[in-house]
Amino acid sequence: MMMQLLKLLFAVTILSVTTQCCIKQVNVDLRNAPRILVVEGNITTDAIPYTVKLTYSGPIVYSDTIPDEYLEKEATVSIADDLGNATPLVYTSQGVYATTDADYIGKTGRTYSVTVVLKDGKKYISVPEKIPAAVPVSNINVTFVNQFDMYTPTYLNVAVDVKDPVNEENYYRWTFYSYSGRQTKGVSCGINCIKNEFCYQKNIDKEVRILSDADINGNEIRDQIVGRCYIYTYLNAFTDISQISLTREAYQFWKSYQDQQTRTGGILDPLPASIRGNVHNAENTNDFALGYFAASSVTHRKVIIVPYSITSYLLQISAQQFIPDNYVSCFDYFPNALSYPADRQYPPPPGWENADEIKVYW
Repeated sequence: MMMQLLKLLFAVTILSVTTQCCIKQVNVDLRNAPRILVVEGNITTDAIPYTVKLTYSGPIVYSDTIPDEYLEKEATVSIADDLGNATPLVYTSQGVYATTDADYIGKTGRTYSVTVVLKDGKKYISVPEKIPAAVPVSNINVTFVNQFDMYTPTYLNVAVDVKDPVNEENYYRWTFYSYSGRQTKGVSCGINCIKNEFCYQKNIDKEVRILSDADINGNEIRDQIVGRCYIYTYLNAFTDISQISLTREAYQFWKSYQDQQTRTGGILDPLPASIRGNVHNAENTNDFALGYFAASSVTHRKVIIVPYSITSYLLQISAQQFIPDNYVSCFDYFPNALSYPADRQYPPPPGWENADEIKVYW
C-alpha cells in the first residue's frame, strides 16, 4: 500500500513539474487601427453658442478623459445654411469649437451643414439637414420610485405628454438635467454653529431617449420618461427638459447608437461596429468621419419639483449613506455643485425664477 502511495505522489510531482515547464508567455500583436476623425455637434433653434467637438478614435484609458493626442486643435470649422450664410467657430478646449456670433441662430425650415478643414488641407463636410418644426410638451408628470441601492437613493421619474402632429413624420429626442439637493456634515462656524451643509449639484441624464411616431402618428405620447431626480435631501429639484425634433437620418443614427449601448453580450448579438454618421471627406465619400452633425429644433420646459412626502425615515434608509463622514463644505465635496457666499445658505440655482412648480405626493 505504501509503495502504491509513493508511486502516486511521484507521478503527481512529475505531472506538476511538466505542466509548469510547458507554460510559455506569448506576446500577441495588437491591431493598430487607423485613427478616424470624430465629429460631434449640432445647430438648433436654441440659444448659442453652438459647438462642434473634434477628436480621433483610439484606445480609451479613462472614461471621462480624452488623451491630448486624440484632440483636434488646429482645424478650421464653420457652419453654413442653404442661403450661403456662414459663421466660423473658434477653438476653446478639449477639442471643442464654438460659435461667437450672437445673431447666428438656427431657424426652422433652413438647411445647415458643417465644414471642417484639417491642418493638412483635408476637408470634411456634413450632409445638409433641414431643421424640422418644433413640437411642444403638453404636460409633465412626476412619480416617486421607491427603489434604492448602494449606488443610488430613491428617485422621482420625470415624464412628458406630447400631442404628436397629424400627417407628419416626427422623430423625437429628449435631454434632461437637474439640480438636486446634496448634503455633507458642513464646516464649523463657531460654538454650535455649522454651515455649508447643503448645496445643489447638477446632474446630466446621459441615457439616449428617442422615439419615432411611426406607430402613433397623430396620437398623444403619454408618460414618456425623460429623466430622473434622485432624492438625497428635503430640498426641491430644479429640472430642465429639452424636447428635440430630429430629422429621420439623425434619429436613425441615435437608434443605431442606442442599439449598441443596450446589447446584452449574447452570442446572437451582432458584433459592435463604428456607426457611420453624416460627415465625409469632400473629395471621397468613402472616407467618412464618425459622429454626427445635426440640425434640430428644441423646446424647453423648466420646472421646480417640490417633493412634499419626503420623510426622515426615507432619507435615513436610502440617502444617509451618501453623506460623507468628514466635515466639509457641500459644494467643495460634490462635483458640479453650485457654491455660494458665506452670508447665504444654499440659494436655489438661477434661471428658474419664472418656472412652474410641480407638487409631488406619494
